[in-house]
Amino acid sequence: MAVSILFTGHMIDKPGRPNARFPSELEAAAAARIATAIVPYATIDKAASVIGFASCARGGDILFHEQCRAVRIPTSIVLPYSPELFVQTSVKGIPGSDWEQRFWHLWTTTSEAQRETMNLPRSDEAYSICNVHLLERAQEHGAVHLIALWDGQRGDGPGGTADLVDRVGLSDKPDIFTPAGLAADQ
Repeated sequence: MAVSILFTGHMIDKPGRPNARFPSELEAAAAARIATAIVPYATIDKAASVIGFASCARGGDILFHEQCRAVRIPTSIVLPYSPELFVQTSVKGIPGSDWEQRFWHLWTTTSEAQRETMNLPRSDEAYSICNVHLLERAQEHGAVHLIALWDGQRGDGPGGTADLVDRVGLSDKPDIFTPAGLAADQ
């Protein structure tokens, strides 16, 4: 049976964010927690097809793709915009960080068949439309298992982590963990 690991998560906070949500000092803890969440899928019988699905923003998305690759789970990247515009809106913003390089490494080393640019007009709604498409692609592939790095709050606009968690629903026993929980575990 095919399995889809659908990930959604917060971006690393930009410096000066008034209400910290996912501060950069939690990056390593988030990567470790994501790795723990995907381990059961890495050991599934290889006859089953397992693919991870996520966008590729700085923070949780990039960490998810990196952790999947570390255990040889292929991933599919879906962007609402061209990669260049997406980098401007969802990857850059942390001075001195390597998020942009990590994005481009993931993008250029993911097969063309597993990366998609929706080329939507730039808008807040584009992220919501992208979430719908990510979920549809995951459902087309197989049984969907949601992993979310989410603080449980509504986002800064439409199409964020809360939007995708709502769309998937809680009936499938998603693996949801909070940035605050990561901080408490350190």
